[in-house]
Amino acid sequence: MKVRLPRRALAIGSALALTFGLAACSGGDKGGGESGDTIVAETAFNLKTIDPHRQFEFTGSTIDNAIYQTALKFKDGDLTKPTDGLCSYELSDNDKKMTLTLKEKDAKFSNGDPVTVDDIVFSFKRLQGLKGNPSFFLDGVTVKKVDDESLELISKSPNPALPYILPNSSIGIVNSKVVKENDGSTDADDGAEAFLNENSQGSGPYKVDTYNADSKVVLTANEHYNGPEPKFKRVVLRNVAAETQLTDIQSGQAQVAFDLNADQVKSIDESMGEISSLPSTRSLYIFNNTDEKIGGPAADPNFRKAVMSAIDYDKLIDLAGEGSQRMASLVPNEFIGAVDKDKAPERDLEKTKKLLKKAGYNGEKIPFHYSSDQAVNGVDLAQLAQTLQAQLKEADINLALKPAPSSTQLDGFRSAKQPMGIGTWGADFPDPTNYNVFTPGGSVAERVNWAKDADPKLAKLAKTAGKAKGEDRDAAYAKLFQATTDTGVWIPLVQPVSTIAVGSSISKYVSNADVSFDFAKAE
Repeated sequence: MKVRLPRRALAIGSALALTFGLAACSGGDKGGGESGDTIVAETAFNLKTIDPHRQFEFTGSTIDNAIYQTALKFKDGDLTKPTDGLCSYELSDNDKKMTLTLKEKDAKFSNGDPVTVDDIVFSFKRLQGLKGNPSFFLDGVTVKKVDDESLELISKSPNPALPYILPNSSIGIVNSKVVKENDGSTDADDGAEAFLNENSQGSGPYKVDTYNADSKVVLTANEHYNGPEPKFKRVVLRNVAAETQLTDIQSGQAQVAFDLNADQVKSIDESMGEISSLPSTRSLYIFNNTDEKIGGPAADPNFRKAVMSAIDYDKLIDLAGEGSQRMASLVPNEFIGAVDKDKAPERDLEKTKKLLKKAGYNGEKIPFHYSSDQAVNGVDLAQLAQTLQAQLKEADINLALKPAPSSTQLDGFRSAKQPMGIGTWGADFPDPTNYNVFTPGGSVAERVNWAKDADPKLAKLAKTAGKAKGEDRDAAYAKLFQATTDTGVWIPLVQPVSTIAVGSSISKYVSNADVSFDFAKAE
């Protein structure tokens, strides 16, 4: 269905897949001398590889979404409901065994070979065996072929998150025969990465034509793709800074720009294109160290709650830009297990004063750490830190800003020796279990010295959530993360917006929370 929307179209939730129609313009040159069957897209590359079982960066994921099909997928961007992809699935009552049955029997790789159960088994085992960044997706899972129609994934412990993990592009299905012929294997001795960077082996709508991780990646249509034939036969993805992306969209030299901030998109008028604003899966928060020797005032629950009530969240929304959202926990609003954003913290300076009195805080300066060179979906963390400092100063809370380069700051946070600061988290997969790391004893909680036995109430809620099944998981995890927010150890600030600029030479496109821009569906 084609839907006409205002220039600045906003997706309220991931359940809504947006198909945008733009006013047609003259059919002239489409992007820096490219022909009319080519899309030019631009982003600042975060790219190390497009080998699907090794890539774990935004640009690699964007490319592999166009090249590889997955066993399961999210329909129309609804991250709450995994659906059939190459396979249909059944999950056992105890959530330990998933049975996948090959459904897309007409799916073919780019060389014409049919996709088989053997290819799926090999792909899953290769992901595990490479022990790369995305290998953890299938930790504790045994992959077993049942017959030529089906396979089983058997988990050591209940794994209700597995259906939400399998749609990830890092678990794309490769042509096992060709990969093996090019030094591919299911262990650390695999040597097929360079081959796959230049010769993709997927069954999706596109295949790689040329690959340069520093400058440009070119895709061409997979003539054997079993879905609708892409209108654009060629995709050129260029490594370009945001400032150049803006001028290229304005001039028609590019059709898609991924990295424009809130101020930059304001300079794009209707004659140039449209803006797709979608909820990001990133969370911005304040962390507070629970160790009194390190955190000082931040270790006191009353002080943490005072900080939470002193923040002007509406101004943070203004800073993050149109489409950003309040958060009542660190779980994005579109995920199951998210706390209703209507329950998000509110500014109440009278409450702040009372809590500061209980905490015995006397205005001492508290070191506040953050990355000085990082922006998250257009939100500059340095500017965010300065904004928070000014807001808390109004409540007589004094922050001593401690900026540092991203790598230095991350090391400092991991050392568990920072009293307070700004943290960021991007979802690895859209399931609340991905946020268990923030509960006492979790890997991120350890960075603020929040021990496993520190909060019996949270431990009980976590146990209950872990045992919940089906639709009950949503409420159980929301209860857990509401209680986690109430401690003030993590103070959710804002859920930023992911902004895509689409040039006026594109007459129709799909953009949703799962795939920010679907090249194969553009017209």
